[in-house]
Amino acid sequence: MNPSELFEIWAPSGALWSRWAKPVLFAESSGAPSISLEAEVLPQLDIPPDNQTALILDLPSAESVKAALALAGLGYRPVPLYNGARGAFSASLTGTAVVDNDAIAGCLIAGAEVLARHRLPANAPPAFLLDSRRKPVNFDPAPGRFDNRWVVFPQDFPSASFLLAHGIKRVLLLQADPQSQPQQDLAHVLLRWQEASLELLIADPQHAAQPVPLRVARPTHFGLLWYRALALVGLRRNSAGGFGSVVPQPSSG
Repeated sequence: MNPSELFEIWAPSGALWSRWAKPVLFAESSGAPSISLEAEVLPQLDIPPDNQTALILDLPSAESVKAALALAGLGYRPVPLYNGARGAFSASLTGTAVVDNDAIAGCLIAGAEVLARHRLPANAPPAFLLDSRRKPVNFDPAPGRFDNRWVVFPQDFPSASFLLAHGIKRVLLLQADPQSQPQQDLAHVLLRWQEASLELLIADPQHAAQPVPLRVARPTHFGLLWYRALALVGLRRNSAGGFGSVVPQPSSG
């Protein structure tokens, strides 16, 4: 299966939410590790199908993909928002990526057949997929490493008005620690939805059927015109889209 065919399965051209899916990891799917979902146990998510609820899965690595495949069986449309590249594939650069995206790419490939079997309707409610490791606080920016840290922006998600216009009245965030506030970049998205009177809920995957109300605290630089520029400081864009480039060697004087 080539990258375009793979992306079409995860983001069908006729599906309502496909315009927000990110193609970065699909374009780099060649050479991804082989993963057998036959040997993987998909999580049991006790979430009733609800056309008025959108989900955000902010989980580490491929856990969000596996949770999404389980949710597809319940009628939710996975929308991959992974925006960090895998990195160079030469032997000299193997293992240099700040964020290892190989498991995500492998699960996207292995999960395509599973997802295709569900034949989801074009307007199935969305489940947006994130990697909670996308911007590690402690990392080694040594020259030669592939810096593929990334963040999300409000533009990476539908607006509150779009969600409401298509029948979405609430958003459930699944993250490992439901006692913690959402990550700063995601908080910029959720607070806009909160201010537009969308109901926000939060839970961990093991207790997805018992979410609690989420009240998002105001994140740093919220609403500033130059927030996007500030958030991009220190990150490296990829020439093919998304985030990721090799940290250069310092020039010698």
